[in-house]
Amino acid sequence: MSNANPVEAKPADAGARRLGTFGGVFTPSILTILGVIMYLRFGWVVGNAGLGGALIIVVISHVISLTTGLSVSSIATNRTVGAGGAYYMISRSLGAPAGAAVGIPLFFAQALSVTFYVVGFTESLGYLLPKTLGHPLLDLLLDPRVLGTATCLMLCAVALRSAEAAIKLQYVVMAAIGLSLIAFFGGRAAEPPTEITWFNRDGAPFSQVFAVFFPAVTGIMAGVSMSGDLKDARRSLPRGTLFAILTGFVIYSAFPIWLAFNADSQTLMTNNRVVFEMSLLPALIFLGVWGATLSSAVGSILAAPRTLQALAIDGLAPRLFARGYGPTNEPRVGLMFTFMLAEVGVLLGSLDVIAPILTMFFLATYGITNLACGLERWAANPSFRPTFRVSALISIGGAVACFYVMSIIDLGAMIASSVICGLIYIYVERRALNTTFGDARHGLWSALVRTALRNLHRAEYHDQNWRPNLLIFGGPPHRRRYLLDLGAALVQERGIVSYIQMLEGEVSDLADERATATEHLDALREDYPTVFVRVDIVPQVYRGAVIVAQSYGIGSLEANTVMLGWVGKRKRASEYFAMLSDLAALRNALVLVHHDPNRGFGNRKRIHIWWRGLQANGGLMLLIAYLLTSHDRFRQAEVTTLTVIESEDDRERAEAGLRRVFESARLQSKARVLLREGRSIQAIMRHESGEADLAVLGLRLPAEGEDPEALFEHYQNLLAQLPTAMLVHSGRAFDAAPVLFDDE
Repeated sequence: MSNANPVEAKPADAGARRLGTFGGVFTPSILTILGVIMYLRFGWVVGNAGLGGALIIVVISHVISLTTGLSVSSIATNRTVGAGGAYYMISRSLGAPAGAAVGIPLFFAQALSVTFYVVGFTESLGYLLPKTLGHPLLDLLLDPRVLGTATCLMLCAVALRSAEAAIKLQYVVMAAIGLSLIAFFGGRAAEPPTEITWFNRDGAPFSQVFAVFFPAVTGIMAGVSMSGDLKDARRSLPRGTLFAILTGFVIYSAFPIWLAFNADSQTLMTNNRVVFEMSLLPALIFLGVWGATLSSAVGSILAAPRTLQALAIDGLAPRLFARGYGPTNEPRVGLMFTFMLAEVGVLLGSLDVIAPILTMFFLATYGITNLACGLERWAANPSFRPTFRVSALISIGGAVACFYVMSIIDLGAMIASSVICGLIYIYVERRALNTTFGDARHGLWSALVRTALRNLHRAEYHDQNWRPNLLIFGGPPHRRRYLLDLGAALVQERGIVSYIQMLEGEVSDLADERATATEHLDALREDYPTVFVRVDIVPQVYRGAVIVAQSYGIGSLEANTVMLGWVGKRKRASEYFAMLSDLAALRNALVLVHHDPNRGFGNRKRIHIWWRGLQANGGLMLLIAYLLTSHDRFRQAEVTTLTVIESEDDRERAEAGLRRVFESARLQSKARVLLREGRSIQAIMRHESGEADLAVLGLRLPAEGEDPEALFEHYQNLLAQLPTAMLVHSGRAFDAAPVLFDDE
């Protein structure tokens, strides 16, 4: 008997892992494959589909199980497979959310499967028991629910003894099934049919027959679920699983041939006991049925607690279920919970309503296992180095076949199970568990990005496809948070936003400070999930910005717009405008933000655009206003485009021109045409936009020979009279016409 003191679940040591290929993988797998369908429904399958149709069903079903077995073998030979079987493999390949989306439903499917096998056993046992024992109290012993409860308790007691004890019992069961097969193939019908029906056009639909048969081959995960109890999982899982699949294929191919040559279609369709009647010794068939149901129940009652234990160890189920007992780490708490679930099903007496959904969960496990292997191969992570290699096409094909079969069996149940798995995935993803294991998702996204970049590089670029890829230069984010707010609102999901914090100095002096600053920037991900952050060490900030802008990006995916705060010091104006000129020469649009610390963005209700024509940065200014107002925070904002005229005679032409621009560009904006009347532009802007929430102005860079400090003073005086403002320079980086207007 195992030590009764509980210990926290941990991998069993080499001495505790005692099961080999035959006992730990092949035996539970083949006994679950050779189930009750073979004895009680195979005749119905052959009768309705014909011999040819039945063989096609057998081949298709085993193609699916074989691809899944190959995928399981590949994953198992790449990494140490711990307790939890399919859940363990999927979670370590596609991450905890995908593992939970399969593992949690898989546990309930395994637990409630015990009910199905127990009910099947008690019903077949009822064929041999008397109808009454002569007393009402004694008759209770014949109640299927009482028999089922007793059977569940017996199975639970065997499993409590340990996995190895349960496996030893399965050897007896396998012997009974072997004898039943000898009895079946050793017998013949009294009156064999005169002709063979290859395809029965009058039988049930092919999809219905396929749906009835397919659960017969869904036993390959029984051995996988015992992975934590194996001496050498990498060696045993591939060999035992594939050998079980091939053995099952041979038996399932021979069975319909023997049936078809010994009974006509009508008999096969209507007589579920034809296997008993044509066997050499019917009693051995009963032993086979009982062995099949009990062995499948044993396999499920061993697998379910181990799946639950693995989920609990990873924090996806209550920690109570993570506890293991004895040197073999037996999941006894999980076993008790599994027993309770199975007992509820036995007492209810029928699980016909949820049976299709349970079948879907098993198929979903197969499909996602294939998908995990295929994606691992396609992502080409250096860490994925299985000694048993399988083509990604085989695994992906197996996944597609699984999902297709799900739709054939029961489309409604497929949708229900998919929704449940999806909700579990979303829940676990949002919990953001800190797992101690890596998975293939990083490699998968890397492969997708690599493919997308290659295709993007080969694709012909057209100005109409312009979208903002924004590079924000700022200091510590708590000082320039308004840049992040504005940048995220501008780009949203249309392009890429990158926030670069530059540290001025030498790498040797600032390496530790860079690491600390990177941690602070990473903390912004929750508030700005669409913003990429980076810290760069540069010898001088303004020169460094130009260097970073040149090197940032890969292939055709480069920044095309630079955003930064307005310089506040006249003495740095020359360096600042020199940097802006260099950035513009690199074909970057420029967006400079002068932030009013007292008002911020106000109520985000009024945006003013100061218009000097399409050629004077106007196109980019209009597009920026559109992008901002499509964001939730600026959605209620009213855009007003203002332009100044020298003479009243120009009003009608200016208003008509603005209306044409708005209509052609399909933009919503009010137009205001203002007469100068001897006032300065600064005075007009102050009067009209002083109470706006955001002003958008064009930016002119210094001409050759022009004093940058004088230009700085011009803009500084202008901005001092305005709320938060954006200075926009499109330069050669942005051609408004293809983006804003129709080709005509």
